[in-house]
Amino acid sequence: MKMVTEVAIGYTRLSQKSDASIDDQKQEIRDLADEQGFNLTRIYDDGELASGFDSERPEYLQMQTDLEDGLADVLIVRGRDRLSRDKRERSMLMYDIGDWGIELWTTTDRARIELNSDEAWLIEMIQAYIDDVAKRREIQRARTKIQQRVDAGFHQGRPRYGTKFDEQREHLVPGDNFGEVITAIEMREAGESFRSIVEQTAIPSTSTLSRILEREDWYHALAKESRA
Repeated sequence: MKMVTEVAIGYTRLSQKSDASIDDQKQEIRDLADEQGFNLTRIYDDGELASGFDSERPEYLQMQTDLEDGLADVLIVRGRDRLSRDKRERSMLMYDIGDWGIELWTTTDRARIELNSDEAWLIEMIQAYIDDVAKRREIQRARTKIQQRVDAGFHQGRPRYGTKFDEQREHLVPGDNFGEVITAIEMREAGESFRSIVEQTAIPSTSTLSRILEREDWYHALAKESRA
């Protein structure tokens, strides 16, 4: 008797740098599909900066629609948290996956997630709750740390063009292209056009130059401070 090959789909998203990259997630999904003999037809990808607390992700919604329509037998993800970080959303999705008769596999476990018993459902709901609480606490700690830096007067975010962080990563100091920034400001003060300034300096674009000029006083103050 000829065995019917199960059709599989995958899903990926990335919300922070500590997560496995999109390319790595996709390769893990392909590898697992090959190992299990699944016919992988599509990997739904919501890309980078896709929060697991956002239930309106376009590819995530399309994936659910296609699963409900019976376009696949198997769903492969790196981990349950790729589907959702929200305990309610993930619990409902797990219920739907079981109701639609879909097999859920994760590449981290390299195994099928059991969804066919009350005990399995209880475990999944508890795990969803634990993951939800842990992630929300992590987000709150990050926000608190950011606010503490802001309250202390430290720079938050990436360095501005032409600057870098000091050794303590608290304040901005002149960087490799700082001299070009000051030159560009002086050229603009002398009446040079944006295009002319970009052509004669290392400033990469007129939009970058525009942002520099919006902070002209700040750059002058930093230059004065660095000479003191």
